[in-house]
Amino acid sequence: MADVDDIWLDMQREQASAPRGLKGKPKTTFDLSSLQREKTKGKKVTTKKQLDASLQWMQNWSANLKVEGNDYKVASVGGQEDTSIAMEEPPATLLDANLDIPTGTPETFLAFVQRDINCLAEDNLSVRLQSMNKLERLLVQQIDNLPTDIIDAVCDALLKPLLKQMKDKSEKIREMAVTILRSLIENTSDLSGTLAYIFPILVSRLGCEDLDGVAHLPEIMRPEPEQKPTVIARPVEESEEVRLHLARLVAALLSRLSPTQAYSYVDEATGLVRAGAMDPYHEVKVFSCETMIAFCYNHTEMLLHFALPLARSLTSCLAHNHAKLRIAALKAVTACLFCGIWKHNFEIFQVLMAWQDPNKVPVKAFYEGVTNVNYMSTLSFDRHPAVRRFWFETLAYWMLRCVDKVDLEPYIVPYLLTALCDENEEIALEVFWLIEAIGEAYEEEHEKDLRKTKQYGFDYSWTYSGRASVPFPLQGAWGGGKSVSAHLRRIGGQGPDMLGERSRTDHHHREKLDEMDEREDEHALEELSEGEDDEGAKVRSKLGRPLQLPKRDYCWGNIADLKVYARLPRPRLGSRAWIRTHARRYIKATFNDVVDFRDCTSLNAGRLLCMSVAYTEEGVTEWLQPMMAALQKFYSGRAWAAGDSEVMQTYTTVCKLLGCFLEPIAIWGQLKTALDPDSVLELDQRIASVRILSFCIEGHIETLQSVQPPDPDLGLGLLEPVMPELISMMHESDLLLSPTPASRDALWALLFSFLEPLRPLLSAEQVSQLLFVALALAAKPPSDEASEPAMSSSKGKASKVPSNEGLLPMDLEAEELVDPDKLDRALAALSKGLDETLSAGSQPGRAPALPAYSLDSLEDDDVDSAHAVEAESGIEHESMRGVLFERAFLDVMEKLDDSFQVFRSVLYLTPLSVFVKAAHQEVVLRNLSSFAGPLANAPTRSAALTLGAQLCLRCTKQIEKVGADSHLGKACCTFIWGAFQVMGKAHQGAMAAPYHSLSFSVIMSGLSGWRHFFLQASVDIRLALFPCRRSKEEASQPMRWIVSTLADQELYKRFHLSAQHAETVLTGRTPDDFVVEKARSLREQSERHGVVARCMAASTLLVGLRRMLMDGRGTYLPWNPGSSAGSLQGLFKGAASLLTQAQPSMDPPFVKPTPPGMLLYAAELLHVLFNLPHDSDSDQESRQAVAVASSPFKLLDDAARAIHHLPAPPSRPRLPRGLRLSMVEEEQLVADYIQALLDLNLTLPPDPNAKYTPASMDEGAGDIILGWDDSLPSSTSSSSSSDAPKEDSSRCKTGLPAEVSRLLAQSPECQRWNAALALYIFGVDLAATLKDAFDRNIMKWRKRKEQAKLLLAQDVLLRSAKALSSQNQSLER
Repeated sequence: MADVDDIWLDMQREQASAPRGLKGKPKTTFDLSSLQREKTKGKKVTTKKQLDASLQWMQNWSANLKVEGNDYKVASVGGQEDTSIAMEEPPATLLDANLDIPTGTPETFLAFVQRDINCLAEDNLSVRLQSMNKLERLLVQQIDNLPTDIIDAVCDALLKPLLKQMKDKSEKIREMAVTILRSLIENTSDLSGTLAYIFPILVSRLGCEDLDGVAHLPEIMRPEPEQKPTVIARPVEESEEVRLHLARLVAALLSRLSPTQAYSYVDEATGLVRAGAMDPYHEVKVFSCETMIAFCYNHTEMLLHFALPLARSLTSCLAHNHAKLRIAALKAVTACLFCGIWKHNFEIFQVLMAWQDPNKVPVKAFYEGVTNVNYMSTLSFDRHPAVRRFWFETLAYWMLRCVDKVDLEPYIVPYLLTALCDENEEIALEVFWLIEAIGEAYEEEHEKDLRKTKQYGFDYSWTYSGRASVPFPLQGAWGGGKSVSAHLRRIGGQGPDMLGERSRTDHHHREKLDEMDEREDEHALEELSEGEDDEGAKVRSKLGRPLQLPKRDYCWGNIADLKVYARLPRPRLGSRAWIRTHARRYIKATFNDVVDFRDCTSLNAGRLLCMSVAYTEEGVTEWLQPMMAALQKFYSGRAWAAGDSEVMQTYTTVCKLLGCFLEPIAIWGQLKTALDPDSVLELDQRIASVRILSFCIEGHIETLQSVQPPDPDLGLGLLEPVMPELISMMHESDLLLSPTPASRDALWALLFSFLEPLRPLLSAEQVSQLLFVALALAAKPPSDEASEPAMSSSKGKASKVPSNEGLLPMDLEAEELVDPDKLDRALAALSKGLDETLSAGSQPGRAPALPAYSLDSLEDDDVDSAHAVEAESGIEHESMRGVLFERAFLDVMEKLDDSFQVFRSVLYLTPLSVFVKAAHQEVVLRNLSSFAGPLANAPTRSAALTLGAQLCLRCTKQIEKVGADSHLGKACCTFIWGAFQVMGKAHQGAMAAPYHSLSFSVIMSGLSGWRHFFLQASVDIRLALFPCRRSKEEASQPMRWIVSTLADQELYKRFHLSAQHAETVLTGRTPDDFVVEKARSLREQSERHGVVARCMAASTLLVGLRRMLMDGRGTYLPWNPGSSAGSLQGLFKGAASLLTQAQPSMDPPFVKPTPPGMLLYAAELLHVLFNLPHDSDSDQESRQAVAVASSPFKLLDDAARAIHHLPAPPSRPRLPRGLRLSMVEEEQLVADYIQALLDLNLTLPPDPNAKYTPASMDEGAGDIILGWDDSLPSSTSSSSSSDAPKEDSSRCKTGLPAEVSRLLAQSPECQRWNAALALYIFGVDLAATLKDAFDRNIMKWRKRKEQAKLLLAQDVLLRSAKALSSQNQSLER
C-alpha cells in the first residue's frame, strides 16, 4: 500500500497533466477520506436506484471520489498495521513561528504551509483542527497580502484536502474548510481546474442530486409540479451554520463563473441554488434568494428552461414566517420571470395560483387529501403590511416591466383590485395610484384604440355630460352622500386600527380635510405649481399634496418615485379600459363566490366585484343579468342572514355603484317583477330584489345630486321614465298587504331611497300613493291568534271551566303602528312642499311654527282645531301634516282594496277632524262595514270591530273637550252612532244562515271592545245605543244584536254548524265522516262557546245599563218607541224569554234548557228593568232606582238560606215606562217564572237547616258580582264607600271578564241555588207588580192540581209580601 506522500505525488502529476478549462473527470481519483483511520463497518446490502436515461448525466457527480477498497491504509513491514506514526498532539509547524510569510515564489509558500496541509490527514481531531485554524488565519484573514500566483498554487494544492474536510465529522472543521475554500475561490485567478471537483462535492453535500425525488421514475409517472416537494426535510449537512457557509460558497462560486462555465455546469448550478431556497434554515433561504437573483440576472438567456424549477423552489420562502424572507422571495420570483419570458412564465403563475387543469386529476387525490396553496392569495392577505405593500408593488412592477405581461394580466388584475380593499388604507391608496400608472402605460400602448375617445371627449349618460361624479369606493366603502367641489371625495390615509381606538364608519365623506391639511395643501400647491401653467396648477389643486411613502432599500426603482395622493379622482381612461379588458375573464366566476355561505369568501368576492364595477363603470351592463341573479341569491341567502357588517357594507356599495353607472331603466327592467303581484319569484327573492333596487336608486340619486354646477332644469334626470311606474307598482304591490318584517324593512328602504331627495319633484297623485305606501308599511297586521282554534286535536272530556281559546285581551288604546319613527320620517318628508298652502307667518318667506304631532297620542290635541271647525278652534294656521291627510284622504281610501291594516293605520294617524267630516265619514263607515262584515276573515273582523270601538273612544274624548253641541262634537256624535250601527249589522250578518261566518272569537272581540268602551268615564253610552240625534224610528242595531245574542237559546247549534264547516274545510271530511270522538268534541265546544257568548252579552248589557244610570248624565234613557230594536219592550221580552224553553227552529228538533248561569243574568236584568226610573219620578225615586242599579247580585255560599231572608227592594217595583203587557202576557210571564224555578230541580222552598255546597272562590279573589266593574261609581245615596260592591275586576289573559269565567266555573249546584235566589229576588218585583196575574195562575194550577207550581207560587207571594212590608216600614220611617 502506498503511503501518503506517494498519493500526493500522483495527485500533483495528474493535476499537471490535465489541461485547464476542459470538463472531464480525472483518470484516477482516490477517496481522501479513506486515509482517516476508521473502524470498518459491515457493508449494508442495498438496492441501488437506477437512473432514468434522461438523468444519466448525473451519475458521475460523486463517482470520482469513491474507491473500491481500503488500498491506502498505512502498513508496516511484514504486512502488520503500524500506528507508531500517528500524531497524538498538534505538532509545531512553520506557521507557528513568528516568521515572515514567504511570498516570493509559489514553491516557497507551499513548502511553508506543507506541514499543516499534511496534518489535515491525521486521525487526531485536535491536530486537524489546529492546522485548519492556522490555514484559516493565513488564507482567509491575510489573503489580501498574498499574490495571485501564490493563491492559484495554494488553491491547486489545498483543493482536494479541503474538499475531503467538507465531510469531516467535526462541524468546526467542515465550517472552516468551506470558509477557506470560499476565500480561495473568491481570490483565485482561474476556476477552470477546480469546477470539476467543487460542483460534485457541493451537489453531494447539499443533497441536490435529485431534489424532486423523481430521478428513478420514468417520465410518464412523474408527478405534476404542484405535487413536487418544496422543502428539504432532512438535509445531508445537518449543521445550519455549515449550510449557511456552503450557501455563501455557492454564491461566491456562481458569481465567478463565466457564461461558458455557467453553461457547462448549468444543471449543477441551478440545483445548488434551488437546494438553498428549499433549505429549512431561514438564513440559508435568504442568502440563496439573493444568489438566485444575481444568477438569474447574470445568465438570463440560458435559464429559460430552468425558470419554472427555480420559481417552484421559492414557494416555501413565500410561505415562510419571516417577512424579510417573503420579500426576498418575491424579488427572486421576479428574477425568474425575466428568465422565462414568452415560454414558462405562465407555468410559474400556475404554480403561484395553484392552478389545476380540471380534466387532470392526480392518482394521489383518489386515496388521500391533496392540498394546493394559492401563494398569490396568501400574499394578498399577508399578516405583515410591509409584505402586502411590496407584493402589490411587485404585481404593478410586473405589469410595467414584463414584456410578456399580456399572458399574465388576467391573473394579476383580480389581486390588484382586491388590494384596493386592503385593511391598511395607505396601502389601498398606493395601489390605486399604481393602477393609474399601469393605466397610463396602457394608454401609451393602445393609443390608437383610445384616440377617438380622447379627442372627442366622449362620456356616458350617467355622467350627465361630464358634470356628475361618483366617489371611488376605496376599501369597499361608499364615499358619496353630498355634492362637493372639484368632483372629488377624500379621506386621509390611515393604517388599520389594531387597538380599536376609533369606530369604523359605514359612510365616508371625503370632501373635507383638516384645517392643517388644508394649509399644507395650499403650501404644497404653491411649491408644485411654480413654473406650471394654469391647467397644471388646477390639477395639482385637485389632488392636493402627495403622501409620504415609507423608504425601503428593497423597493423597486420605478415604484419608489410614485406619487400617492389622498384625494381620489375618477380612474383614468387607461385604467378603466385595462380593467374592463380583463374583467370578463373572472367576473362570472366571482358571481359563484358571491353566494358562498362563508363570510370570508363572500366578503372577498364582494370586494373584487365592487372594485370591478368601479373601474368597469357602464361596461358592467354586459353582465347585468347574471350579476342581478347573484345579488338576489346573496340578499336572500345565508350570507346576508349572517349579518356581517363588512359584508353587508361591501354589497351595499356594489348595488349603489350599479345604480350610478347603469341606466335606471335597465335596472328597473331587471327588478320590477319583485313588486308585481303576479311575480313568479319566491318571497325571499322578491325582498332581495327590492333591497337591490333601493340601493341602486339611492346611488343614482347621489350621482344626480353631484352634478356641478347644479342644474335646476335637470329634474329627475335618467330617473324620469322610472319613478312614475315605480311609485305606481309600489302602491299596487301585494307586499303591502301583509308585509313580513323583512319585506317591511326592504320597502321602507326603497321608499326612503328617493322620497326625501325627490319630494319636490313628485306630483300630488304620487304623494297620495306614497302616503298610502307609508301607512301600509306602518300598519300593524291583525293577529293570527284571533283566528278560530283548530279542533282536530281536542280530546278528553269537556272541562267545567269555560273555554277561552281564540280570545285576545282588548286594549283600545294600544299602539297600532309598526316602526312609528320611520312613519314619522316619511310623513315629514311628504308634508314638505305643502307650506305654500299655509298662510304666511309673521316673517316673510317662512312658514309658521307648527304644533307637534305625536303618533302615540289618541287625544287629537294637535288636530282638534286644525281642519274641522276653524271658526271655533281659534287656530289661524293648519298643520302641514293635516293638510297632507286632508288632500290625500279620499285618494288613499279609494286605493285601499282589501288592505285592512292600511285602513287602520290611515284612521289611526288621520286627525279626527278629517275623518269625521260628512264627506269622509261615509267612506270610513263603508270600509269599516266591509272589513267587519261576514265576507272578511276572522282576524280582520275582530280587528275591525276593535278599530270601530277605538275610533268611537277617540270621538268621545273629543266631545268631552269641545262639547257635544259644537260642530265637531255633533260630527263625532254622528260618527259614534254610525260606527255602532255598522258593527251591530256586521255581527247580525255573521249569525245568519248558513253560519259559515259565525266566529266565537269575533263575537267575543266585539263584546270585549264594547264593554271596554262602556266603562270609560268620558263615554256617553246613549250615543252608541240610542239614536238620540236621529229619527226615533231608526232601529238600534247594536241593541238588536246584543239582545238577540243573550236570548238566542239555539246559539250553540249555530256554533256547531260553524265548527263543522271549519273542520270540513280543514280536513276535507264531511260531518258524516267524523269519528265519534271528533263529533263529541265539536258538540261540547259549541255548547261551551254558546254559554260563554250569551253570558258575556248579558254582562255587557248589564254594565251598559248600570253605567247609563250612574254616570251623572241623568237617569232618563231614550228608548225607542214600540217593540223595535233599541226599545224597552224589545229588551224586556228578550230577557223574559230566557225564563222558558224556546221552540226549535233548526235541527236537531229540540232546545236545551236555559243554563243556571244564564238564568242568573236573566233574573238580574229583569230586576233592573222593573226598577228603572220614569221621567215623571221625583228626585228621591230616581235615587232609589239608581240604588237598585248600584246593588248588583252577588253569588253567595249559602244562597238557599238567603232565600229565607230576602232583602227589601230599595224602590217601589213597577213595569218599565212605556211597557204595556196584556193580561195573557202577564199570566204567561208569571207562569214562565214559576216554571223556571221548577226547572232548577231544587227542593223549594229550601230547608233552612240543610247544608249546602258553597261557591268556590279563588284565593285572594273578590266577590262574583253580575254585570259589575270596579270602574263603575258606587251608589250616591246611603251607601258608603265601604259598603260598595267589590269585585275582582282583573281580566283573564284572553279578555274575558272575570265574573263570567268564575261564574261558569262554579259547580252546577252552586249555580242552581244562586239562580233560585236571583229568581226569588226578581219574584218580589214580579209579585208587587203583577199580583193579579199570580192569583189567576194560582186558580188555574189549583184546578189542574199542579201542586208544585201552586206551592211554589204561594211561597213566592208569601216571601214577597214579607219583603214588601219591610220596604213600607222603611219608607214610613
